Amino acid sequence: MDACKAGWVGVVLHDGVVTVHVGRTIAALVTNAEMDGHLAVIGIDIPIGLPDTGRRQADVLAYKLVGPRRSSVFMTPVRSRPR
Repeated sequence: MDACKAGWVGVVLHDGVVTVHVGRTIAALVTNAEMDGHLAVIGIDIPIGLPDTGRRQADVLAYKLVGPRRSSVFMTPVRSRPR
């Protein structure tokens, strides 16, 4: 899942077949995708929380793992500190 102008978009891979679903909310997207069958795993491409300092380990590991596609990994910004 990822956010988009219409709300949320999701891609389902089942037995080598790819389907794309859209929903105004995450719940609507899940409901739409479940019409094709049970969802075993759901992944949301959005950081949960901002780090106080440095980089999130998940971002750094993903960046290293994807090799040539690392430009598609966006480092989560550090939380701004109140002045």
